[in-house]
Amino acid sequence: MKKTLIYLIGLVFGLNLSLAQTKIISEGDEWYYYDDKSAPPKEWINNNYIYTDWKKGISPLGYGDDRIKTVISYGNNKSKKHITKYFKKTFRIDDPYEYLVYELKLQRDDGIVLYLNGRELLRDNMPENDTITHKTKANSLVRSDREEVIYTELIFPDNLIVGNNTISASVHQSRVTSSDCLFNLELIGDNNPNKIPIVLKERTIQNLSLDLKLKELNHKLELEKKDLQFGFLQKSNTSLKITIYIIIALLVLSIIGISLLWKKHTTKEKKLSENIFGLEEINRRKDQEMMSNSIKLLDNQQYLKEIKKELEDTIKEDTTSIKKELKKIVNQIEYNLENEEDWENLKKHFNVIHTGFFDKLIKQHPSLSEIELRHCIFIKLYMQTKEIARIMHIDPRSVQASRYRIKKKMNLDENTDLREYLLNL
Repeated sequence: MKKTLIYLIGLVFGLNLSLAQTKIISEGDEWYYYDDKSAPPKEWINNNYIYTDWKKGISPLGYGDDRIKTVISYGNNKSKKHITKYFKKTFRIDDPYEYLVYELKLQRDDGIVLYLNGRELLRDNMPENDTITHKTKANSLVRSDREEVIYTELIFPDNLIVGNNTISASVHQSRVTSSDCLFNLELIGDNNPNKIPIVLKERTIQNLSLDLKLKELNHKLELEKKDLQFGFLQKSNTSLKITIYIIIALLVLSIIGISLLWKKHTTKEKKLSENIFGLEEINRRKDQEMMSNSIKLLDNQQYLKEIKKELEDTIKEDTTSIKKELKKIVNQIEYNLENEEDWENLKKHFNVIHTGFFDKLIKQHPSLSEIELRHCIFIKLYMQTKEIARIMHIDPRSVQASRYRIKKKMNLDENTDLREYLLNL
């Protein structure tokens, strides 16, 4: 770019700068070529394409012409030759702006499509708007008086990249019986100031063409935008109707589904409640039975105590050999009387029947002893003083004394009935 500015300054001030042309690609350079019957892969025009099954030869390349330096194949049938041949060459550019312009000199027979770094650069004597394939024919046959013509095309620096650049070409015959094929190409870097008007003219034409294309594209985009907006409104209207219908259908289905689920849930919950109530009732009856059994066991314990007392009195009076056997019986009775399991069972089942009674009683009156807690159980069960005295193997006056002691620990006044207090706890 700096050199270009220097050349322009020299031109403005009338300085005579000696600026030479440099051949970057010359006639006689080596090219890769592909002349098989089938087409190469689609990516053959790319820079990074690997030439695995391509051949090499120097230009010009082709067949049926005296200028040819590398003869390529057209197939095994002269009356049905391959339509398309392919050529590639990679060259290095360290600074694309080292030259004002690059001149491309080209010989082709019949038609050609030329690519630079994977982008189409030009097509000559080929269909303009069609997609080029392996079987695309050239528009017309090149006459013999035109085979010597060298076509010139300008390439501007911004079309090239720093480093490796690749030119790819597909040469097409106009007919399968064509007698000759020719490809030759030279690339020249040119710094001649006389080229500046041409460059400016080409740039101006390009800019005008781009501007026209942009205007056409903007106009086209505006039309497409309006069409899209109209189509969008129509689709939105249709979509809105469909959405409303879907929402209504979903609401109806949801209401039906919720109703069915609620009915099923209610039925299931009712059945579950009935089962739970039945189980609770069974457990309550079982606990009632167990509590009654526990009271009977305690009553039996009292009976055992009385028998034990009578046996002890008999042992004291008896001096015979039966004394030893009676003492063994007394010891067995003593062991059963000392077993506290019956009391624990009574507490357990009592706590089920009267939910949380012990927890509340102990929380509010932690100073009560185990014996006093037992008194509270019997009082809450409406047991009379004599019954309590018998089960606990104490004097009825001791039961009264225990009640007084319990009321005192509970901080109850004299007018408060202990039984009523325990019933309401």
